[in-house]
Amino acid sequence: MNDLYHKVAVTSVCTVLGFALGANEEAYSATFNLQPTTAFVVRDSNSDGLGDLLIPLRNTIGIRKARNVEDAEFAEFNLGSFPFTPNTVVNSAVFYTRIATFEVSEVGIGNPGSLGIFGYVGNGTAETSDFEAGTFLSSVNTSFDTYDLAFDVTQFLNQRVRNADAFAGFGIRALNLGNVALGGYRGTPIATRLTVETAEVAEPVPEPTAIFGSAIALGLGGWLKRKKSSPQHKTTSQH
Repeated sequence: MNDLYHKVAVTSVCTVLGFALGANEEAYSATFNLQPTTAFVVRDSNSDGLGDLLIPLRNTIGIRKARNVEDAEFAEFNLGSFPFTPNTVVNSAVFYTRIATFEVSEVGIGNPGSLGIFGYVGNGTAETSDFEAGTFLSSVNTSFDTYDLAFDVTQFLNQRVRNADAFAGFGIRALNLGNVALGGYRGTPIATRLTVETAEVAEPVPEPTAIFGSAIALGLGGWLKRKKSSPQHKTTSQH
């Protein structure tokens, strides 16, 4: 009886542990560097919060927020070409760009002090309506003429992956009066990328207490079944 209990318990533990370890081996992580599919500027000519003019990036005066006009720079990334699955979790997503110059347009406006990034579901096409479509995600301080910028967009991109959206769009806007020019101004190469670190989540693994609890239950069940069948065998032998 003790030997049977021991065999059943050991077999159960090995089976469950083997399954759990097998599931863990299937988990993996990856890092992607995405370049924008399209990049453009949208102008709000009368500061009513609605975009009304598309400007090719090569001709832009940069990101500007004045009292009667605003220019915002946009970039959209194609997520459909990357192997994101329903089990993919975005651990980190950072939008990197670089300020080309603070010397742009309207003398006297100066450095806006901070830039904000806005996220929206894109479609790979430049549209004026993208100006009002964005949701604020995060900001960076440019008060000290910082040129390299990094915006955390992890939660937003995680949602896009979970929803299986084909494109993720981002708009960069001045949060105060002022202007700057990102890469792409006056022929400067666009120094913009989206770096995404992902993990593929395996099936849930049982807790250690659950594993050993299952083993004990299986072993006890086998012992009770053995105990129940023994008296019946003895009675049959007497006849």
